[in-house]
Amino acid sequence: MAVIIIPARLGSTRLKNKLLLKAGGKPIIKWTAENCLRVKSAEKVIVATDSEQIMEVFKESKDIDVVLTPSDLKSGTDRVAFVARNLKTERVVNVQGDEPLIDPDDIDRLIRSLDRSDVSTLSFPLKDEGDYLNPNIVKVVTDKDNYALYFSRSPIPYCRDADFSQMARTYKNIILKHIGIYGYKWDVLMEFAYSMEESPIEQIEKLEQLRLLYNGYRIKVITAKKDTVGIDTEEDFKYFCKIVEEQENKG
Repeated sequence: MAVIIIPARLGSTRLKNKLLLKAGGKPIIKWTAENCLRVKSAEKVIVATDSEQIMEVFKESKDIDVVLTPSDLKSGTDRVAFVARNLKTERVVNVQGDEPLIDPDDIDRLIRSLDRSDVSTLSFPLKDEGDYLNPNIVKVVTDKDNYALYFSRSPIPYCRDADFSQMARTYKNIILKHIGIYGYKWDVLMEFAYSMEESPIEQIEKLEQLRLLYNGYRIKVITAKKDTVGIDTEEDFKYFCKIVEEQENKG
């Protein structure tokens, strides 16, 4: 079992107040939190936010706890650690608030992987060259046992002798998009947030998971069964609204 903590900062640079945008009459953050309630291995779901507006979204919710966190915390991981430090749990899962399409079964698989690892995360095979080249989509390369070798905003592994489509066909499940959902053993999360200094490669790439690799931790990478789209842009939001509308028409 694990506690799922959803960091939910109201401020966003590319899409203003995105967590409060509504699809099918429901804010993005509520879609994400209610999806997490479907995770069988979750003993509790907590939203960690710096916003009273986001707290208001859950004022009538009996199943989702909300904790108001300091506004000066630097990252979502810091927000998660702030809440987790007072919890009695062995495992903590960090689900980003802008991931309303995350599959609960994939989170369950992530939690189970913590039986054999201290930190785990998710990935999904990249099929599109535009995504492969896009610095806003993080890539991950793994070893033969599916532990992360490196994360980067650059296209990795770099395709030297063939074009992207040929490489994607030849090396299936090698070109991976990183999905920023993390599972931690509680003590590792505390060390990560409160003891480890930022690493040079983390500062260069602006990817905090590199701090763990730099300090010798192994990150297990679980290939998700379903892809997900984080809501970062207006296009992402419109795509999600379309999915919600299609589901409502079917139902």
